[in-house]
Amino acid sequence: MYLYRAPNNVYFTRICLAKYLRDKGFPFDVKVSLLTRDRAEAVIRNIDVAGALKKIIKSIDHQTRINDFIRYVDEVINHLRAQFDADETDITFNITPKSHAIPIRETKLSQHRETTAVAQTKPVIGLNEALSAFIISKQKSAIRPLSIKQLEQRTRHFIDTVSSKDKSKSKTNVESKCVHDITSADAMIYRDALLTQGRSYKSNKEYLAAVFQFFKWCQLMNYCTSNPFESVTVGQKPKAKPNQARDRWTHPELKRLLRSSSFKASTTDFKWVTRLMLYGGLRPSEACQLKSGDIKLIDGVHCICIDDSGAVQRLKNLNAKRYVPIHKYLLELGFIAFVGQRKSTHTQLFDYKPVGIIEDWSKTYCKQLAKLQTEIGMQANQRPTAYGLRHTFIDEMKQLDISEHIVAQIVGHANPNITFSRYGKDINVAALLKDIERIDYQI
Repeated sequence: MYLYRAPNNVYFTRICLAKYLRDKGFPFDVKVSLLTRDRAEAVIRNIDVAGALKKIIKSIDHQTRINDFIRYVDEVINHLRAQFDADETDITFNITPKSHAIPIRETKLSQHRETTAVAQTKPVIGLNEALSAFIISKQKSAIRPLSIKQLEQRTRHFIDTVSSKDKSKSKTNVESKCVHDITSADAMIYRDALLTQGRSYKSNKEYLAAVFQFFKWCQLMNYCTSNPFESVTVGQKPKAKPNQARDRWTHPELKRLLRSSSFKASTTDFKWVTRLMLYGGLRPSEACQLKSGDIKLIDGVHCICIDDSGAVQRLKNLNAKRYVPIHKYLLELGFIAFVGQRKSTHTQLFDYKPVGIIEDWSKTYCKQLAKLQTEIGMQANQRPTAYGLRHTFIDEMKQLDISEHIVAQIVGHANPNITFSRYGKDINVAALLKDIERIDYQI
C-alpha cells in the first residue's frame, strides 16, 4: 500500500521492503508523513515521495549498510517535505522497524544529492579480510598461539560453509560476501550443519563460540550492526557421566605399555615424561616443558614446580601454577639423579621442544606414544591417549576417596568447593605427598 491515512487523518506514503531485506535487518516498511489531511494534495505529494523511496530501495545491494540506508532516506525525504506547503505542526517521519532495528530520527536538512546511490560512510569489509584483521588483533593480545589458531580455524570453517552454500545456489561467492550480509538465518543454518558433522557437543559449542567472538569483534569495529550468533546455541547437552568424557588407561593397558620391549627401548626423556603424568597428574605439555631448575626441595620434599617463568613456558590457566610432590616410586627409579646430571649441562630437563606457530610442547611426545602403541598392537581410535595418563592419575585418586579439593590442587584444577577456594589456604606439600604416594598401579 502506497497511500495510507493515519487515525488523525494525516496521509502517509508507506512502502514495505522485500522479505530478503527484512531478513538482513532492514526495517519492515518505510512510512513518511505527507503533512496534509487533503487526499487530493496527498495523491500529488505521494507521487514524488513514493518515486524517491522506490529508487532508494532499488539501489540497495549487498554492500549497503542499514544505518546508511536510514540516514539517506531521512535526508532525501526531508528535502522533499521542505517543499510542501505544510499547515501541520505535528510533523512525523518514521521507519517502522523490526524489534531490533534502530528507529530513525529527524536530521537537519542537507543539500539534496543528485544520485540515488546509498551513502557508504561506514566500512564495508569482506569476510576473509575481516578474519585476517581479527587474527592480527588477537595476536596483539596476551592470548596463547594455540587459542588464536583455533579461533582462525573455526571461523574459517564458518566462512567456507557460507561459501559452499552460496555456490550451490549460484549466488555471490565468499570473496565478495561482506560481514554485514550475514544474518541470524545464516547462523542457524551453520549451527544445523555443525550438528550433522559428527563432532562432540563440546566441539560444536567451541566452534559457535569462536564465530560469535569473531562477529562480536566485527560489531565493535562497526562492520555489522548486530551479532548474528547472539542467540544461537547447540541445544541441550547430551546426558553422559563426567567420568566417561575421557578414557583412562586400565591396569592391563598400563602393564602392556610399561612392560613392553618398545617402552624399555624408548628414550629416557619419553619414559620420564610418561611416568610424571602417571604418578603426578601432569599435563603432557607441562611435563615436556620442564626446566632442570623446576625440580626443587620444598620443606624437605622433592617437588615439581609447574609455572611459566621460562621464556617459552606456557600454562593452560592460572590454576595450573602449582607444586607437585614427587612420588617415591620415581625417586626409587633415580629421577633426582637424572635431574642432577641434566642440570649441569642443560637448562631444559628434557630435549622436547615447542613445535609450530602454536608452540606445542607435547606434539613430539604424543607422536612417539602413538607410534609405540601401534607397535604393541593398540589400534588407533580404540586406545587411550597421552592425556589419558593424567586422567588415570585423577581417577585413581577418586577411587581412593581422596578429597576433591586436594586432587584439584595437585593436578591444577579450579577448586570445586567455593568455601575452600575463597577462604582456604594451599595444603602443604608434605600432606599432598601422603595422598600422592597412595597411588600404586601394581605394575
